[in-house]
Amino acid sequence: MNFKQAVGGREWAVAGVVIVISTTLVIGRHFDASWAGGEGFRPRLEIVLTQRDETTETDCIAVDPTRENIQTCGGAMKKVSMGSSTIWMDDNTSLVVINDRQGKEELALYGGRVVVSGPVIIDVREAQFSTTGSMTFVNYSWMYRADVLAMTGDAHGSFNGADVVISEGNAMSFDTLPPYDEPKDIAFSTQTESVKDFYSWAR
Repeated sequence: MNFKQAVGGREWAVAGVVIVISTTLVIGRHFDASWAGGEGFRPRLEIVLTQRDETTETDCIAVDPTRENIQTCGGAMKKVSMGSSTIWMDDNTSLVVINDRQGKEELALYGGRVVVSGPVIIDVREAQFSTTGSMTFVNYSWMYRADVLAMTGDAHGSFNGADVVISEGNAMSFDTLPPYDEPKDIAFSTQTESVKDFYSWAR
């Protein structure tokens, strides 16, 4: 073996080691492994659905096979348990599971009305909100507007690049598509005729 062959073989060996290490790190990051710079592996949480009324139409009362879509229809209301979080869904509500890993719970509200208790993050397009207590969120998807009420504790969120805090008992309305107007403080009642049945159950 001449000198050039030896050097070439060494370069291939180094390249092989680099590829193996890089591939291992990519896989580790995918699973959030601590040795790859992540926060450590977090198991997927079981998603448990409880229907309010067993006699209610159930065609839309299920998580789809990919564990992504959760919908209600036909007059149904549903409770979703996910780790230490609970989400009550009104009729005609659509949620999408963004993250079901323990400590990273995140759901997108595509439309409808929910009450949320626990650390889960709720997304409405670019906005994100969470609470240490409970909050209710309404996404009027056809109007490109959403309302959020901090029911117990404060609600913390980000909207249009700015952080917002909604103190307990207060509510805010905001646009979900640009051009964004300034968020507005609003009066939010859980006792109007059309919603009081849902809020009396969602506790």
